[in-house]
Amino acid sequence: MKSISLKKYILFAFVAFASCTKLDLKPTDIIDPDKAFRNLNDINMGLIGVYAAIDYTPISMNSTVSDEAMFPTENTVGNSDAFRWLYNPSSGSVTSLYNEFYRAIDRANRTLEGMEKLSFSGADAATATRYRGELLALRAYLHFELLRAYASAYEPGALGVPYMKKSGIGYPPRDNFETVVANAKADLAEAKNLIPTSFTDKSRVTRLAIAAIQARIALYEKAWADAVTYSSEVIAAVPLASKTQFPGIWTDANESEVIWKLKRAGT
Repeated sequence: MKSISLKKYILFAFVAFASCTKLDLKPTDIIDPDKAFRNLNDINMGLIGVYAAIDYTPISMNSTVSDEAMFPTENTVGNSDAFRWLYNPSSGSVTSLYNEFYRAIDRANRTLEGMEKLSFSGADAATATRYRGELLALRAYLHFELLRAYASAYEPGALGVPYMKKSGIGYPPRDNFETVVANAKADLAEAKNLIPTSFTDKSRVTRLAIAAIQARIALYEKAWADAVTYSSEVIAAVPLASKTQFPGIWTDANESEVIWKLKRAGT
């Protein structure tokens, strides 16, 4: 009898152990944040994820709220609120940019945080430095585009948008216009020092692209001297298109005046 009972306990322990082993499975639908960034390639994938999240929404919004588009009677698009400047939080035509760009900012911050836990040497160290520069520049650009879209006014003291330097879930208060501008300028200045002049891939952020963003921020900040300085830096490197070249810009026949373009699958 004792022998039978002992066998039962042994069998039960074996089954329990086997069951626990089978249940200890790694998730296949999510990535463990602690294991998402293990090497330089992972950092690049995170960076590409930020680029991928930047879509045509800013262009679409600008066209909708300006005089570039008309509202037809048979409209089925659903951008009526944005077209009429009815800014309410329940309208996707108004809030889509906010959601999409903060998602991209969160990706940038997560990748930056992942990079801080890694160390690189040799050629990898130089590449990692450039990746950090790209991430900082993208973070600044994304915040500035949000500021352009949602600031109550382009002047000191006006409500802007939250400037997120860390990944987090919550309801951060809106920073003032000048705070967002100052943070964006700081990120761009650091980024410009991290990206080498030899890096000229137009599908990613280069030093020249940063200068162009700096010029635009200076324009909105009404820092006229800085706007002239940064825009002159860009124009000196990429001269204005000639009368013959200009039409080809809009048909992709040439890349005159193109400083930064987003790469997409199939393009």
